[in-house]
Amino acid sequence: MVMPNFTDPEEASKYLINRFEDIIKSIETAPNHEEKAKIMKEFDMSQFKAEDSLLNGKPVKDYEEYQRAKQLVYDFFNWIEKQKGVNVFKASHNDPFFNEMQGNKTLSVAMLIQTLPILPVELQAYIMLNIFRTTYELNFKNLTLILHESLKKQQKKTFDFYKLKTFKEEFKDYPRIERVMYYFKNDIRNPIAHEDWFVKNGWVLTKNKGQEQKQDMMELSRQIYELFFFRVALSTYLLEKYRDFAKSIQVTPQMVNKFISELKIKIEELKAKENNI
Repeated sequence: MVMPNFTDPEEASKYLINRFEDIIKSIETAPNHEEKAKIMKEFDMSQFKAEDSLLNGKPVKDYEEYQRAKQLVYDFFNWIEKQKGVNVFKASHNDPFFNEMQGNKTLSVAMLIQTLPILPVELQAYIMLNIFRTTYELNFKNLTLILHESLKKQQKKTFDFYKLKTFKEEFKDYPRIERVMYYFKNDIRNPIAHEDWFVKNGWVLTKNKGQEQKQDMMELSRQIYELFFFRVALSTYLLEKYRDFAKSIQVTPQMVNKFISELKIKIEELKAKENNI
């Protein structure tokens, strides 16, 4: 089943509510545990592909910039799994707090990007820079979870927080590490984090490490899209890994009950959002 493209958040919410309710009904009316487990395993979250979603009227996967980001992310993560022996999916899901909040934030970013063209220039800049910061931090957090697992596996010293140079040092043998680091440039991220920016005559002026920089909105849009494409590629990789993981697990009755309970909670969350749209 292919997830349809939606024209507004309400349409997407209704689709997900109906889909989740159908799954719950199928499981609850199944004649035995084996059938319930089969339905649960066949529920494939990777069908909800972010890369099939529309961005400015065009599917994300049709952007050349996205395909470049996807190729890099897949190549890099496969290299980590082979060379470092790190299970990227497991490492990315070891932090329950991050795992809970990152999906909603990614969807919020996608919705905000869609609303940018109708906003006044000053507000566009404010929203764009905050989109940049959120997406940057989500991407970097994902990578530091993998970094943490790699350091732990090698019995190296681990930390609660990591810097870019630690990440680059740990994976310096990856042939395209400089290309990965390109998505984590600090010249925009730092001034946004420290509120060292303002808009003047349609230009965005930032100050990073004492150096002032002047950029137009088109340049900022390009950088935000690149970060967002990296985010979608990263999420797509993990969803595909989840599909393999879900097929291999032994499902217990307790797991089925928990799965149904979580779907019901998600339905209530979606209905609450619908009422606020």
